[in-house]
Amino acid sequence: MGMTPLAVVGGTPHDTDRYSNWLEGRLAEISPLLVTNTIWSDAVMREVFGHPWLSQTYASLPLGAAVPVLTNEIKTYLAASVLDDRKADAHWFQRRIPVIRYLVEEGADLLRHFEATCLADIPHPGFAPSDNAGARKSNQHSDAVLALYAAWYGTNYGQRRQSQTRQWIRDGEIVTTQYRSPEIQLFGDIHRFAIINRAQMAPMHDRDIILLNDLYSEDDTRFRDRQRLNDTYISLLNFEPWLRPLMRGFLLDKVAHGELAPATMVTLISRLRLFARFLCEQEIAAAGQINEPLMERYLAWGNTRHTAGKNWYTDIVQLLRAAPVLLPGQWPRIALDKRAARRIRYKQAPDDPRNRLYASREGANRAAPPEALAAMVARLDELPAPIPAIFMIGITTGARAEDLHALLFDCLRPDPHDKRFMLFTFWQNKVSRWNTKPLLATDPAHRTMIELIEAQQHRIRARYGHATKYLFPVFYGKRESFLGNNWTLQELRMLSLRHGIVDGEGNPFDFSWHPLRHHRGTQMAAEGHDILSIMFELGHASPDMASMYVNKRLDLKKNTLLRKGGGQFFTIAGKVDEAVGDLLLRKETMLATRVCGGACTLPGQLGEWCEHAHACLTCRFFRADGDDLEHFRGERAGLYVAIAGLEQEAQNYEEGGQTRLADIARKRLQRNKDAVHNTDTIVRSIEEHGHYKGEKQRYKPASAREDAKS
Repeated sequence: MGMTPLAVVGGTPHDTDRYSNWLEGRLAEISPLLVTNTIWSDAVMREVFGHPWLSQTYASLPLGAAVPVLTNEIKTYLAASVLDDRKADAHWFQRRIPVIRYLVEEGADLLRHFEATCLADIPHPGFAPSDNAGARKSNQHSDAVLALYAAWYGTNYGQRRQSQTRQWIRDGEIVTTQYRSPEIQLFGDIHRFAIINRAQMAPMHDRDIILLNDLYSEDDTRFRDRQRLNDTYISLLNFEPWLRPLMRGFLLDKVAHGELAPATMVTLISRLRLFARFLCEQEIAAAGQINEPLMERYLAWGNTRHTAGKNWYTDIVQLLRAAPVLLPGQWPRIALDKRAARRIRYKQAPDDPRNRLYASREGANRAAPPEALAAMVARLDELPAPIPAIFMIGITTGARAEDLHALLFDCLRPDPHDKRFMLFTFWQNKVSRWNTKPLLATDPAHRTMIELIEAQQHRIRARYGHATKYLFPVFYGKRESFLGNNWTLQELRMLSLRHGIVDGEGNPFDFSWHPLRHHRGTQMAAEGHDILSIMFELGHASPDMASMYVNKRLDLKKNTLLRKGGGQFFTIAGKVDEAVGDLLLRKETMLATRVCGGACTLPGQLGEWCEHAHACLTCRFFRADGDDLEHFRGERAGLYVAIAGLEQEAQNYEEGGQTRLADIARKRLQRNKDAVHNTDTIVRSIEEHGHYKGEKQRYKPASAREDAKS
């Protein structure tokens, strides 16, 4: 079959002929030899691809099927695979020889069975509209197609393994799933490839299957490495035809404006499918039927199903607001009240008689239970490497699951400014920024983490002979990627189930990675870290978000009261402010944050640099921590030295006739005198064992605080 120029493809009258010609054009772009030869010999492979290793497995295998378009589909699949560095493995191609043989020998009968003109025409469950339950089985191939291939495979290759079982953990129980063996599933690979590849014929604004490689670049960190086996795509075929133009336009518009990252694309599409399911249940089949009352019904529909979060509603509000702009004249402009989102009912315990606000903000505890984590740590040596190292680093840092598994090989380096520290640096993909955590070599937990990382680096060098890109690498062909967190998750869940590990309430512990972040945030709060420190540690953009990761708040407030003895924070006038400890833990107002020597209660300064830097000791918003007595003694000694120096400096300027500089020195001198006066007041108030001679005594001496703890 001769090559058809791409410019003529659009004029081909029959869709199948047009598709076949387009495939030939794709092959001809690589080399005309791929079009004219039905057997890709050693000479062809050397000339086209520069290496002969494919011909070692396909040298005697004809690629010409009885149906010309099927021949082009086979060739395009193989050519794309040869050019894919993830498939640079002779074994990968050898395993697919039965698939190619079946298509060449039985392809015509297969197409007749499904009344299809090409492989891409055969239905696939991953590219069909969502079923009545809203589910889409994108990872399952057509069972009818696989059954035909399995019958042929058994006849020609003997009764090898046709199916197998897999065990995994769901809701604390072992679930056993039976599915066709990988040898049979391989046929679904070329079937899915043909469907995705044919969709690329259409221009982007009409395309129903869009490859994310066409939307994003390697500027989106880990985007390429995350695609371990195949290219990631989004399918609009799961929506009814009348919805596809809007869904496509909405997604492409958000990508164009940098509002949609690759990792969040999938979750957004799932919420769009949920809305499509609602429209199907309501028998809505046209844009003109969508109005304000319908959105009220959607809100009630989602609340009835206890849909998690609120984006399932707010994303659809964005969609319908953008609709008349993206598709003018096709979608109506409807008025949607932003306040409707307040009526979203969040999921809460059914037996909790208290209101939603309490249940979501005070009663929620998503932190992994310490007793369960301790039981798992005691048994980590049963798990294969590098799971123990990843688990321990996760507990110590609270890093997100993907960030934790995608640590770079050189994530740990000595601190050039302080030999006591090592610097642990990792990329936070969700917020697109680096996070550097200092590790103190003398701290036991930090020392353990340093040793784990160094041991893993040594293991990698011993195995590969050189440093890799990632600390926990996996290789697919020639492409290096990072270890996926699903495998480690299942191994840890099996460990928990095997040993009967339970949570704090005696229920089977269903491990997942994200509660380790809540555990770390809660642990830091219990240790006395302020909300800004927790924010920086967990890599959040605001203290408000960081506070959501501080759980067990009632226990924390009790510990705070015991630790401060009823009034640990002092104003610069020596008065006790007993509300500060509570303010440091509150999310609703966020009126206090930790600073050196105490706390700052200046509203609006959280998350920003204070414009009154280095002036805490003269600031009325500063609250001195009664447990930091030695800090204030040191500050006072330093201020006395500074005052002596400034007095001499001012005198020298006056004697030299430099009046302006003398005035500046006198002002600095006075500020330091004010600071030392306030420091004296704070120190005296703490040293007098709580006998503050002010309006009201609330501070307890150190001995009383120790008694309260015991």
